[in-house]
Amino acid sequence: MVHYKLTYFDGRGAAEVIRQIFVLADEKFEDVRYTHEEWPKHKSEMPFGQMPVLEIDGQQLAQSHAIARFLAKRFGE
Repeated sequence: MVHYKLTYFDGRGAAEVIRQIFVLADEKFEDVRYTHEEWPKHKSEMPFGQMPVLEIDGQQLAQSHAIARFLAKRFGE
């Protein structure tokens, strides 16, 4: 079973479309949310120092539009 982990700020923003894709596809995912105070501690762990980041079985994918396209193709019928 594939494990999806989405990391973004504690709010809607650029990751909201990604969350909606998971819900519409009825796929389970881990939704990790950082506050703006926590973000500087984790910034160096992220590709390009940016969020959102989607981890798929440990492999990181960055950039919200790229993530949304990837998931739409994977879950699309």
